[in-house]
Amino acid sequence: MRRHDHHHFPRNLRTLLGQYPTVSQAADELGINRQQLNKYLNGQGMPSLVTLQSIARHFGLGPDDLLLPAERFAQRWRLPPRLVGLSAGTTRVFNQLVDNMAKTRLALAPYCGVYHAYLASRASPGKTIRACSVIGQDGDVTTIKTIYFLTNAGEQRKARAPNKINGIVQMLGERIYMFDVQNVGKPHARIQSVILYPPPLPSVPVLSGILLTANNAQMRPVYSTQIIFQRASNGPLRKSDLASCGVYGSDAPEIPDSILRMMRFPVMPL
Repeated sequence: MRRHDHHHFPRNLRTLLGQYPTVSQAADELGINRQQLNKYLNGQGMPSLVTLQSIARHFGLGPDDLLLPAERFAQRWRLPPRLVGLSAGTTRVFNQLVDNMAKTRLALAPYCGVYHAYLASRASPGKTIRACSVIGQDGDVTTIKTIYFLTNAGEQRKARAPNKINGIVQMLGERIYMFDVQNVGKPHARIQSVILYPPPLPSVPVLSGILLTANNAQMRPVYSTQIIFQRASNGPLRKSDLASCGVYGSDAPEIPDSILRMMRFPVMPL
């Protein structure tokens, strides 16, 4: 950190604390004495390196980010959106989720890219669905878009359009949570959730976890199944990625043996 950059810190700190109704609440959240926090805001002192790191970590930033000029700081952090007209409890829950997306944006960035997603087929026991999922970031929000076909791989698809699901991604602790919605407001609407266990290193190309959803059939049976994400590329989505999607037999050579070994759990009705 360069000493002459410290004059940017009070303004950047004021921007960060703009999401809190009072300085006292911000001080409680940050674990900093209110009087001391006011001094930082007024440019009457600089926090120690340990405190600076703690503040930066709270907002999902690096210490040097807090010392950037206004234009560059705005590229690193923006005030999360807010909903109005909600009760205090509902507002608090929503804001916590939105804040967490902003704070964990940098932690999720290494996982952005194109993936082949593998899961057991509920309609065809013993078969595996391979879909394409794209994890990306839209401002402070990490998103996922999944495209899949329920036809056998290689079959003519003109008569059946692909299924497309959009959702958001959160990181809580050491796990990645995905919340996807499909055709909301329509008779065949579906919401599904995925919990993934990241590998020890982001460079490892496989994420594994559990998918929980309900089938589109009339009785809406709820079920869970194992899901595996294998990185295909860092993007963008290619035609060859989509062409490889579909339903495969358990002995299909297109499904890597390493993926088949990981898929130990079949579809489980709940």
